[in-house]
Amino acid sequence: MIVAELSMITMGTGTSASRYVRAVHQVLKESGLKFVPGPMSTSIEAGSMKEIFEVVEKADAVLAGMGAGRIVTTIKIDHRLDKEISIETKMEAIRR
Repeated sequence: MIVAELSMITMGTGTSASRYVRAVHQVLKESGLKFVPGPMSTSIEAGSMKEIFEVVEKADAVLAGMGAGRIVTTIKIDHRLDKEISIETKMEAIRR
């Protein structure tokens, strides 16, 4: 499993971002990928890099369709190869 952190910032749309965040979360729901919203970014669990980039591309298209003049996307990816990870295993590691 791959765990990624996603942040998409729209520019040219005013100071409130909540409707754009909700739109991205709707794309994530429709994708079937597990995700956990946070106050500044969203964590995503996927089986491949392709899944991550496909959902980010769809979210970008939705934001563009909502009138965003510019979209700044930050993706941080944890692709651990020596053992299986998930959002939950990462959270458990910090609770210990």
